[in-house]
Amino acid sequence: KKSQFDKALKVYVKLLSEFERHPQEVDVALFNRVGDIQVKLGQVAEGMDTYEKAVDAYADGGFANNAIAMCKKILRQSPGRTSVYYKLGKISAQEGFKAEARQNFLEYADRMEKGGNTTEAFRALMEFMDLVPDQDDIRSMLADQLTKAKRPADALEQLQSLHERYSNDGKLAEAEAVADRIRAIDPNVEPRSGSDAHKSQGG
Repeated sequence: KKSQFDKALKVYVKLLSEFERHPQEVDVALFNRVGDIQVKLGQVAEGMDTYEKAVDAYADGGFANNAIAMCKKILRQSPGRTSVYYKLGKISAQEGFKAEARQNFLEYADRMEKGGNTTEAFRALMEFMDLVPDQDDIRSMLADQLTKAKRPADALEQLQSLHERYSNDGKLAEAEAVADRIRAIDPNVEPRSGSDAHKSQGG
């Protein structure tokens, strides 16, 4: 049976390399099948790479649910595969699954930070804030961490967005507290207020 799998794998791999030259004709299910065979043959890392190609192909083709299912399949078999948390977070955010997006972006950022790649951890969290802007607690925490990491411009950008959101929502005490944080970083910066912008447009 193993030799049959070996033979099948060779044929499939050849097929996939053909598809990679003509990506518009790709049969995404084939990646899944090849990944399954690789895992059965003990080539787990290669299998996970192939599954990840399926995730990308599904996401590019607009099949978000298939891409999400594929990410979960990978993480069940290989929970240490950090890149998949990022992909799952991004696809979830684009589909409006905020809680899932948050969980996976935070997991990815945490793993990046523990691996010593704080720059990528910050980049991912800032991307998350762009994709899901209403996560005020994450934005506040991110601004804090950026300040500690001596990245004042990035911290100010997050705090300005937070101040704007609080102002628009009528949360004046919270907005004032954020304004104090902005001034503590740079006394010359004027806190941005969404309602000010609306007033000037209306008046």
